[in-house]
Amino acid sequence: MKQIYYVIQTLLRGRGSNIIKVISLGLGLTMSILLFSRVAYEQSFDTCFKDYDNLYQVWSIFSVKGEKFEPQEWNCGPVAGAILENFPKEVESAVSLSTSMVSAPLYNGSVRLDDRKIAADSLFFRTMGIDVLNGNPEKDLVQKDIIFLSERFARKVFGEENPIGKTLNYDHQFDLTVKGIYANLPENATINPEAVISMPTLWSRNWNNYSWSGGDSWVEFIRFRPGADKSVVNARIDAMIDKYRPAEDKKEYGYTAFVQPIRDTYRNYDDVQRMRVIMSILGFAILFIAALNYVLISISSLTYRAKAVGVHKCNGASGGKIFGMFLLETGIIIAAALLLMTLVLLNFREFFEDTAAAKLSLLLAPERIWVPLTVVGILFMVGGVLPGRLFARIPVSQVFRRYTEGKKGWKRPLLFIQFAGVAFICGLMCVVMVQYQYVLNKDMGYNPQRMAFANAYWNEDKESDAALRFFKGLPYVEAVTSANNTPVSGYSGSMIRDASGNVLFSTRACYYMREDYPAMMGMAFKAGRMARTKDEIIVNETFADMMHWGNDAVGRTVDVDNAAQMKVAGVLKDFQIGDFTEAKMPFVARYNQHFTGTVHVRLKEPFTENLQKLNHDVAEAFHDQTIDFTGYEKRIENSYNSVRVFRNATLMAAVTMFFIMLMGLIGYTTDEVRRRSKEIAIRKVNGAEASGILEMLSRDILVVAAPAVVIGTVLAWYVNGMWMEQFAERI
Repeated sequence: MKQIYYVIQTLLRGRGSNIIKVISLGLGLTMSILLFSRVAYEQSFDTCFKDYDNLYQVWSIFSVKGEKFEPQEWNCGPVAGAILENFPKEVESAVSLSTSMVSAPLYNGSVRLDDRKIAADSLFFRTMGIDVLNGNPEKDLVQKDIIFLSERFARKVFGEENPIGKTLNYDHQFDLTVKGIYANLPENATINPEAVISMPTLWSRNWNNYSWSGGDSWVEFIRFRPGADKSVVNARIDAMIDKYRPAEDKKEYGYTAFVQPIRDTYRNYDDVQRMRVIMSILGFAILFIAALNYVLISISSLTYRAKAVGVHKCNGASGGKIFGMFLLETGIIIAAALLLMTLVLLNFREFFEDTAAAKLSLLLAPERIWVPLTVVGILFMVGGVLPGRLFARIPVSQVFRRYTEGKKGWKRPLLFIQFAGVAFICGLMCVVMVQYQYVLNKDMGYNPQRMAFANAYWNEDKESDAALRFFKGLPYVEAVTSANNTPVSGYSGSMIRDASGNVLFSTRACYYMREDYPAMMGMAFKAGRMARTKDEIIVNETFADMMHWGNDAVGRTVDVDNAAQMKVAGVLKDFQIGDFTEAKMPFVARYNQHFTGTVHVRLKEPFTENLQKLNHDVAEAFHDQTIDFTGYEKRIENSYNSVRVFRNATLMAAVTMFFIMLMGLIGYTTDEVRRRSKEIAIRKVNGAEASGILEMLSRDILVVAAPAVVIGTVLAWYVNGMWMEQFAERI
């Protein structure tokens, strides 16, 4: 009890420095725990599925003229089923599913439901390892217009009523009958739908291509039998695919596939791996800077706490008891810092969740409690043990003389590390912030300002003409046109062939656009004009370069997807397809004056207000379709969401680190002034000005700071280079 009493008295006497310790440790703990929890959370993806070690995902690899493209998650429809059929000893079940083909909303009466949903075949739940609470999916999902709901979604839509047998409408097109309920899936699953629609619903309406000839739009999984030799499938899958592929397709392009654990899907994404490494580096940097700052402030207090330690030893306290008292003091300060961290997280919850791109309840879930415990343990070991040992070694003789040793051998390396850490994180932050603004504001080769788009389809000329007149008649609409998809969303691929029918390369293709589309989008022609007949096309500069046409592209003919020879009417200047993480791609577009597909509207100011009016007026005018207009600039901004999140994280880390270093620097300077007080007094007696004293102290700090900042800047340059690899265009 006496030791606790002495510790409390010590804390009260040094409350000024202890407040600094609590604040710096609280900020350091907040950031490091959030960063490490985010890394741990990402490592937990797809562990929610039952027996997930036997759940594998199918990946496809296409090739043209022997050149292989990157592996992709989208496959030809029958691949998973063929694996199940050809490897019955190893594979227990398989599933094909689609997310993009059922992206339109559901309706419960007039209530719109935009929750995630997929279309899947009857083995979905068995393959994925998801508990079915009600219904028989292997019987029900082989029928068309059937839907299974998650328990959470069913309660949201129908409350406490029994949902079985009730209907939901899909996109004002057809009704779906609820036949089953399944267990809720967590956020950290790459496949986590709130509703599953039967695959025959798509097949019966001829939605998309489900064959061995292209149509690579399907996400597929297989489940191995327990104890099966998983290497067999990858060893023999090429021969299996070759057996099914049409001979004509084999001549044009190569296609193979492989399977890998579902757990590797999310963890192996390039941006996830990159962010995991950088967030780990930031977490360790903040944790150790905070811990070393605590050590620095503690060691700086040796000069005035040495006599108190000597008194304790005179009264019989051993070095071990002094050590224990300091550990207890450290524990109390860390507990106060944890309390501060809790208050900060609770009061700024939304900001931290936006920065971490995950809910705090997920990051700090009970299964990840080991993360904050480990961080606190490391902080306690570094911040408590190192200075505690120094305090325990102070001799009894300190009662009788002043403790004047500066211990600069300890303090300067700690200050050096702090300066290097701040330079590193500030350098990282500056580049991230500037790159984010650069990609947001860089010219994309078209004008997205005040532009909105939505998918809408009218099959009859009379209907499409009426729709075009409707949009042109809106007073807040400046211009309107249509095309197949948008540059910000990307385009599907088409094969380009030479005169002999041999595949040359794959290009992005806009299958149709109106004549006024390029002008409205602000796309500029390098040569020629827009296509005006159905046998004409336009290409971009990259396409012309890949065809080796030079400046003589207009008038050339080219085979696109085995169609009749198409004549090049014009060459567009390159524009960005997707965002600036994508390199320049070849592009070809065909002419079609029919108003349908992706409607593009340029609105007058104020844009946000007029966009709301547009969606309201369209919803009233077209009751049989779900037409949602989205702003181009908002979509572009959302495509860089991960960059924005990382920018916020580095900004917070830099502010935290700077504040922690400032507290350490104040502690170091205060101790230096106290240690050299006689020297300073003598200098003043001899005529030294205050500026001279400041110069003397600053020179000592500069000797430490200058090389530390250089090293920190070099580290920032290295990590920035790693992070910038994701961009095709860099500041």
